[in-house]
Amino acid sequence: MSPLFQSLGLVSESHISIEIYEVWVRVQESGYDLEIIEAYADCCGSFNSIDEILEQVEESYSGKYDSDEDFAENLLIDTCCIPKDLPSYIYIDWERTARDIMMDYSTSNGYYFRNV
Repeated sequence: MSPLFQSLGLVSESHISIEIYEVWVRVQESGYDLEIIEAYADCCGSFNSIDEILEQVEESYSGKYDSDEDFAENLLIDTCCIPKDLPSYIYIDWERTARDIMMDYSTSNGYYFRNV
């Protein structure tokens, strides 16, 4: 069962709401893959509307990565927190850095979201 539909209360063991079609259309119009929106719903619980979820995904989606370490490294490089000419003798413990960064982020199925 889709975490998205569950988080919106559209599906239960004995009920499927007609509103599922409307939600599906809004997801298609959003430009985000359903997997991204479902990952966000899985990370962040229940919502009042699909518009609320889409707004929060827009604000917090940070990409798809293979690991927390890959995410942390890409985040810090992309935000210019690490200079491109960093000397090779300076070592960054990506596991520890990722652990600290993940206090401000959530992940599901490799999709990363900034906590808002």
